[in-house]
Amino acid sequence: MKSLAIIGAGIAGITLARQLQGSAEVRIFEKSRGLGGRMATRRADSYQFDHGAQFFTARSEQFQNLINDCVADKQIQAWLPRILTLDSQKKPFKREWFEPHYVATPDMNSLCKTLALGLNVTMNTQVAGIDAVKQGWQLKDSYGEQLGQFDWVISTAPAPQANELLPDCFAYKSQLSTVDFSPCFSLMLGYKSTHKLNFDAAVVRNSPLSWIASNSSKPDRPSSFSLMVHSDNTWARTQLESNIDDVRHRMLEALDKLMGDALPPPDHIAIHRWKYAKADTNCEESFLLDESNRLAACGDWCSGHRVEDAYLSGLKLGEQLQTLWYGRT
Repeated sequence: MKSLAIIGAGIAGITLARQLQGSAEVRIFEKSRGLGGRMATRRADSYQFDHGAQFFTARSEQFQNLINDCVADKQIQAWLPRILTLDSQKKPFKREWFEPHYVATPDMNSLCKTLALGLNVTMNTQVAGIDAVKQGWQLKDSYGEQLGQFDWVISTAPAPQANELLPDCFAYKSQLSTVDFSPCFSLMLGYKSTHKLNFDAAVVRNSPLSWIASNSSKPDRPSSFSLMVHSDNTWARTQLESNIDDVRHRMLEALDKLMGDALPPPDHIAIHRWKYAKADTNCEESFLLDESNRLAACGDWCSGHRVEDAYLSGLKLGEQLQTLWYGRT
């Protein structure tokens, strides 16, 4: 049976590994301590924050089938927030969502935890080297320790990171270099008391902010009142190398400008910098497969930037590899 290393335990990597179960010996390497990639959740005291992806939609039959199964098991629920558009230069106005929006429960990364059950995942391990050997590829971690030899290596990291990591012989290096990502800052605010707002989620215009949501308004979340605030992507580009405390201060100022006296000072404040938050350009392919070198890359950035795009990228690459190896899907 073929051996395969997958770099990254986000939804693309986990979906790919599930697709190849029984077809290959698969091992996933994840540099972080948690699964899910940008489907991330952070906890602090009684507060919980989905500080990466806020929700997901389903526009393909494949992803809708997964959601239907998970809804039946109560692992996914629809989120039906009251939504506004907040504009620093105009009056607020009500928005409508014209398709279902979902969240994993009881936190966003629980979907990846469920899908990863039974998979061979090595956490807290950063793959830093991929060296050609007679038997295939030798992987090394950031300390120079060997992680094993594999017939195939697949990166599900953001394209700039995949470009740095994959060997120069990878046939799609030029495509990786064309993918551009926008950064984002996630500001997490916790309050001892619950505060009544006229929205559960808000799209923000003409501000350093782009999104405000009551994380505690999502299904099956802790009741402690918490706000998740995302920066505007364009603004984040200008602040990417700034001191993180300065960025936090500017985002709090922007929030105060929008909210006025609706909120007191928060009792808990944290901030996270996402360098690769959203793919602004993509490869317009579901995946990048270099059959001759037994290397590949996949992820949401291949064809979009949504959770569903990541799922479909991993799924379709798995199907293609099964066809390549065994003439079946």
